[in-house]
Amino acid sequence: MSRIGVLGAGISGLTAAYQLRQHGHSVQVLEATNRPGGVIRSETTDGFLVEHGPNSLRPSPLMEKTIQSLSLDEERVWANDVASTRYIVRDGQPLPLPTSVGGFLTTNLFSSYAKLRLLGEPFVGRSSDPKESLADFTRRRLGPDVLDYAVAPFVGGVYAGDPEQLSARHAFERLVEWEDEYGSLFWGAMRSTEESSSDVDVPSGLFSFQQGIETLPRALADALEDSIQYETPVTGLHQNGDTWSVSVDPSTPAPKSQTFDDLICTFPLHQLNTLSLFSSVDLSPLTDVPYPPVQVVALGYSSSAVSHPLDGFGMLVPPVEHDYDILGTLFSSTLFPGRAPVDHALLTTFVGGARAPELASRDAGAIQSIVERDLDRLLGITGDPVFSRHVHWPRAIPQYVLGYGAVKDTLTALEETTPGLYFAGNYRQGVAVGDAMASGASAADRLRSSL
Repeated sequence: MSRIGVLGAGISGLTAAYQLRQHGHSVQVLEATNRPGGVIRSETTDGFLVEHGPNSLRPSPLMEKTIQSLSLDEERVWANDVASTRYIVRDGQPLPLPTSVGGFLTTNLFSSYAKLRLLGEPFVGRSSDPKESLADFTRRRLGPDVLDYAVAPFVGGVYAGDPEQLSARHAFERLVEWEDEYGSLFWGAMRSTEESSSDVDVPSGLFSFQQGIETLPRALADALEDSIQYETPVTGLHQNGDTWSVSVDPSTPAPKSQTFDDLICTFPLHQLNTLSLFSSVDLSPLTDVPYPPVQVVALGYSSSAVSHPLDGFGMLVPPVEHDYDILGTLFSSTLFPGRAPVDHALLTTFVGGARAPELASRDAGAIQSIVERDLDRLLGITGDPVFSRHVHWPRAIPQYVLGYGAVKDTLTALEETTPGLYFAGNYRQGVAVGDAMASGASAADRLRSSL
């Protein structure tokens, strides 16, 4: 039986290892830290549940199969009904993003010209530029107002990114596919809803778990039992004929070298240049992918101190709202139950990203002052927070920047020229948790097909 190594116990690596174990393969996961989950971490202090990384999950066929297999359904909590409301700040006021025709026609979020421009979207011609930025794609199809007050803040919330720098084709592949196939985003959205099907009943909406999103990677790790070796930082990969020798940091108690027949590597792209990976393939497209820094600031308040009803998912702050420095804020205690004590609210705010990376490097006190100032003005907060938790990600989310096709081509070339080596992570199929899981499962499938 082939001995398979999985490098990294984030959600991609755990999913890959779990899929392989389900098919009877021998798997060993090597994880540099002392816990599973990677960026997924849930922490409860003084009754406030803070997510260090992702804050919600969207169902997918693979995720549903995994949840059912791990018997996690009873621990799942669904988002509050009001979470469908997303606020966008315009002229210093959080305005709900319209979700109906009536709401769209009456909203002050978009100008009258922008509404007329948007109604003409089905008649906009296709682009022949394969390297079009998301900003240019949006301006061409939907107009500048939609870019400023819908797409740009949304990109700040998902990627902590800049639509001028992101590739439309790779960062939001489905939108480009709708244009290519249907000639319109409107018709593409309509047809994709009609044609979607799966052998798994996939519910709609957002969810988490009673104890937070970390419940999912911990359940995967528990299912893998002793197949995970923690505190084992990998320093090099060496191919010896048909096997792989994995070097481990000699300062750790783990064995200094381990041998595998096949490997799945789930390290972030910026860590690949730290490995002694000998290959004829030029790795520079991988190591050049930016990972901007992000500060996560979770603040707890007495409910009476917040004037805004917090009746939604949260609010996003567009880059054109120059008076504010935060990227956006999640109304965490509204979104899911059990995130704050009774008569309290938990607000999770994000600072930095590609928009303002210099802000994310400031000390905790300066960051909190920025967050409190913006929240006080936007949400009408009159009291001081009774709880705070800061999380700093020096390299947060990979940016699917212009020319990102070279990154995907490099990963494909690496797999083709180095048999027995596969890659998975949030840099292959999308940055959401479900996308990262799909990447891990896909790498496991490719490996199994080669055996």
